[in-house]
Amino acid sequence: MPRTLRPLSLGQLLDETFNIYRRNFVLFVGISAIPNIALLLLQLVYTQLAINSAKGLGVAAVLAGLGTVFASIVVSSIVTAATTFGVSDVYLETPTSIGACYSRVGAKALRVFFVSFVVGLIVGVGFLLCFVPGIYWAGVYGIAIPAVVLENIGTGQALSRSSDLTKGSVGRVIVVYFLASFFVICLTFALGLGIAALASSGVGIGTRQVLQSVIGTISRILLGPITAIALTLVYYDQRVRKEAFDIEHMMGLMGASGNTAPGAAAF
Repeated sequence: MPRTLRPLSLGQLLDETFNIYRRNFVLFVGISAIPNIALLLLQLVYTQLAINSAKGLGVAAVLAGLGTVFASIVVSSIVTAATTFGVSDVYLETPTSIGACYSRVGAKALRVFFVSFVVGLIVGVGFLLCFVPGIYWAGVYGIAIPAVVLENIGTGQALSRSSDLTKGSVGRVIVVYFLASFFVICLTFALGLGIAALASSGVGIGTRQVLQSVIGTISRILLGPITAIALTLVYYDQRVRKEAFDIEHMMGLMGASGNTAPGAAAF
């Protein structure tokens, strides 16, 4: 039976976030793992170059470091876009797979990067202006990334779209975003404690850097999807509240069933 979309309370949004992640763990970890493992290999190469920089590889180490930073940005944008597609498919009960999610990313990754950069800049300026504006703008533009991924719009339109959808509900977006982020940060910190314990056991600098890269990758793979899931659910919840998306979705399902009915009868 198709899912009946309805407005969700704050508790239901958070509960649905972790339910979707738990029920589709392989999908989301698979989406996150593929590019992040490739990034880990690049980081390990950079670590080796950095260790050998004293032997005349200084320029190569710097270039590798810049390449690693650029690759991190690209990977983050790609994973966010693919994860958002995955959440949308799961929430709307559309058959999906890791390959199906990645097949739709294309230029969306670049748009995700630009939206992330602009929103980060706006929120950063807001934090400099007495902290409170930064929190508020994080709520106003909190669903710009799901909007730019799931709709055929550009960066500027995504910001306006998020502002329109969150009007009157900025507080809910802020709470969901920061609770999800806080959960991820706490678990990441817990994993970091393991690194500190290993570092105190007298391992070398090179080994410590490798361990940090590995733990960082594990954190991104396991915890990265959570915030994307939460914000995508908020995006759909706001559309249900403001645009009657639940009715639109139901009519779409009824139309699809009607289109297939004649074919079924013919058999």
